[in-house]
Amino acid sequence: MEALKNYFNKLFPLTEAAWQDFEQCLVKETVVKKDLILEEGQKCDFIAFVGEGICRFYYVKEGEEKITAFFFSGDFVTNYRSFLTGQPSEHYIECMQQSVIYKVFKKDLLQLYDQHQCIERLGRLIAENLYLTVARRLDSFLYATPEERYQELLQRNSKLLQEVPQYMLASYLGVKPETLSRIRARK
Repeated sequence: MEALKNYFNKLFPLTEAAWQDFEQCLVKETVVKKDLILEEGQKCDFIAFVGEGICRFYYVKEGEEKITAFFFSGDFVTNYRSFLTGQPSEHYIECMQQSVIYKVFKKDLLQLYDQHQCIERLGRLIAENLYLTVARRLDSFLYATPEERYQELLQRNSKLLQEVPQYMLASYLGVKPETLSRIRARK
């Protein structure tokens, strides 16, 4: 919980009253490896903070999983499109190892926005960061080579390489596992 408070304070400090109200809305969940916290077809009505663990965000196309994001300790995880629109998710969110997450549900968050301007501002800053993450990911597919995407991934979280199977890394990078093996051999 302290990691979440520290994260918030780096973006925009909350008043003690705002933090206490926010903390009351958080739901702590311990999730076992391979459990889904969101399935395709469900509406995503939460934003979760990953306290411990790794989650993956993926969809299935023609029977093949396509990984679009990984979330580590200290990250927020959600299907923000589904969260905003109320439409069913086209993605899954799976915990790749035992994880501790803290969820805040949309109805509670909207109420907090009404009660505390600092939380509303914090929400906007988090949404802007989520947008920038998605924009960087799109840019990497438009402008970067697979090798450059791999290097960016190493810089973001080199621990990922020990925690995530190679076929998942390849899916995330948009290459076949054999191509990833060749990229790794060149480094």
